[in-house]
Amino acid sequence: MSSKNTMTRDAMLFLPAKVIEGLLVIACSSLYTHIFTESAVTAFNLTNTTVQLIYLILAGWMANSATRYVGEEFRTDQGRGLFSTVSTIYLLLCAVVAVGCVAGAVLLRDPVYLGGAIMFCSYTAFQVLNAALIQLGRIRASIFWSLTSAVLKLAVAFVLCGGKADYPLPYPAIFANTIADGVAAIGAAIALSLPVVVRLRFFSKPLLRRFLQYGVPLMGVSISVALLNQIDKYLVVGFYGDILYAYYSQNNSIASGLFTMISVGIMRGVYPAVLRGWREGGRDAAKPLLDQGVRLYLLIAVPAVAGLTAVALPMSRFLFAKGYDAGAPVIAYTALAMLFMGLTEYANKAYELEQSTGQVLQNSAAAAIIKVISSVILLRAFGFTGGAMGSIVAFASYFFITCVRVRCRFLFHVPAKSLARIIVSAVLCGAAAYACTLLPVSNLVRLICAVPAGAIVYAVCIVASGEGRAEMQAVLRRLKR
Repeated sequence: MSSKNTMTRDAMLFLPAKVIEGLLVIACSSLYTHIFTESAVTAFNLTNTTVQLIYLILAGWMANSATRYVGEEFRTDQGRGLFSTVSTIYLLLCAVVAVGCVAGAVLLRDPVYLGGAIMFCSYTAFQVLNAALIQLGRIRASIFWSLTSAVLKLAVAFVLCGGKADYPLPYPAIFANTIADGVAAIGAAIALSLPVVVRLRFFSKPLLRRFLQYGVPLMGVSISVALLNQIDKYLVVGFYGDILYAYYSQNNSIASGLFTMISVGIMRGVYPAVLRGWREGGRDAAKPLLDQGVRLYLLIAVPAVAGLTAVALPMSRFLFAKGYDAGAPVIAYTALAMLFMGLTEYANKAYELEQSTGQVLQNSAAAAIIKVISSVILLRAFGFTGGAMGSIVAFASYFFITCVRVRCRFLFHVPAKSLARIIVSAVLCGAAAYACTLLPVSNLVRLICAVPAGAIVYAVCIVASGEGRAEMQAVLRRLKR
């Protein structure tokens, strides 16, 4: 089997699982609006957002470095040096975060900071270990523990709240997320045989230096990316308060959750193949794989934007408690922004493969500045949904800046005919889905009609055009098995 076919197979294996995970994330967001008050939803979402922000700033460089080198290090000594080094760094980071959160809880008299500390520890552990599973080809283990985590976040929160509505405090959601990621991290550690390989005596100073050389520039990147991803949420709560922030964040979570899973699902099939191609044949071997990966991403992501835009209002009304549909436009805006963000991740692979991460910092920093300025302007002009409009401006700018600067290395290429076929098919998909939302029936029935209608129209159009025929055949072969 060729490298392209193997990559496509892996992506097609990951994608359904990640979409299911995304749907579970959406279900979790829906549940939270029904069992928690708006203020509790806001408190949890801000805690979760801050945990992700701290992860990107403090641990993102470590996760990226471990992902970059785990394959070659595992061949050397079964990962003893790498995992022992990563474990030491992880424990130090957890200690730093714990001290900071305890200080915050004492000074501000708010125990939610303590919840943030334990969320950080479990979230970081699972993110790093899951990335290692993927790079080592343990795809089924990665899928299983990712889905386990998503299910537990939903189930544990419901149990801890006793199934009651209008729960005033965010702690059940915080504990549910901590338990879910903790269980998944333990499972991933066992799958990687970490209890066996991790020893303090295997800590590697040379490997740490490689981590720092590769990863330190990414600390700045992480800060910039964190601002790109999260600053709009802090601005919304600052401008408009808890209730409108709850509306904004929950609708944002639909598009960001589903799109992240699409992007991650495809990338987890693509990046290991691209990395192998780079190690074995350099740029000439890696670039065709990257081109194919971007095409796969567009085949899925473009119709996802069209579909989410078409069904945004009935979806928001069906999923969330009364009033949350005020934030329905955020779904469409966020979906388009995430499309550009995903494309930028592919463009950045040239920098990552050549270990020139400093230029990623420059590009992401410029985009972060654009995000802050555009979000403030658009929030004032269009209300709380303007934060998501600012995301479109920022992510599109990030993509454009990266493409212009990365051309001197190598930039992915998608044939114009392929792009046109995908866009036209996606527009027809969105039109079919939107037509279903106009039916004089309930929001649930509208969604039940719209989703398959859009999917069928897109599948027919993309296959008839010849663009997605090979991928459709791969999916059908998989289903037959």
